[in-house]
Amino acid sequence: MRQPLDPRLARATSNAAGDDAFFLRARLACLTLATSCFAAAAGLEGQKLGNPLLAAFPGVTAAAVVGWRGKPSVAWTEPLAIGDGVEVKASSGKGEGLFATRTLPKGTFVMDYLGEVMSDDEVNERYPNLLDARYLLELRGVWGLEPTYVDAVAKDKSNLGRYINHAGRASNLRKVRQRWPSRALRFYARRNILVGEELSFDYGDDYWIGREAERLD
Repeated sequence: MRQPLDPRLARATSNAAGDDAFFLRARLACLTLATSCFAAAAGLEGQKLGNPLLAAFPGVTAAAVVGWRGKPSVAWTEPLAIGDGVEVKASSGKGEGLFATRTLPKGTFVMDYLGEVMSDDEVNERYPNLLDARYLLELRGVWGLEPTYVDAVAKDKSNLGRYINHAGRASNLRKVRQRWPSRALRFYARRNILVGEELSFDYGDDYWIGREAERLD
C-alpha cells in the first residue's frame, strides 16, 4: 500500500474535516481589523506629515500579500504519464511508487494531484476517522477559507499523483499550492532527477502525528 499523503489531515482521531473553520474565519477577521486600523493610522500620519506614500503603504502592502497568495502556478508543459517520463513499480517498504523513465531537469512540471473533489460533509461521511483518509488532500483559496478536498483513493477517479511517496530532506519534488484561479497542488522537479529515481516529496512532520510507526525516514 502506498504511504498516505496530506500533513494537515494527521490530527487527533476525534477531529473532523472543517473543524477549524471558525478559527480560520476569526483569524481572518482579526487580520482584517488590524490591517484596517494600521491603514487608518498610517493615513492620518501621512496627512499630518504631508506624505502620501506613507498613507498608501498599508493598502499597497495588503494588496501585494493577496496578490502573492493568489498568484497562479503556470504549467507550461503537459503532465508526465506512463510511457512519457514515469512508470509505476514496486517501491521498497512502500508498496508501489512512481519512478522516472527519463531525465527530468530541475523545474520540470511533473503533474497535479487529482482525484474526487469533496466537501467537508462528504469527507466526514466517508472517513469518520481522518487517519483512514490516506489519499486525501486539503486545498484552500486565497483567503484560506472554505476548504475543498481531493481524494485519490479510487484509481479510476485519480491520476498518477496517488503513487508519489514520502521522503524527507532527500525528496526530489517541490509541491506548489495554487489558490487562484483554481485550486490545485502541483509537483515540480526540485533538482535534476535521473532515470530510475523514485519521485517523492516531504509530507511534513505534522502528517506523521498518529502514524509514527509508519514513518520510514
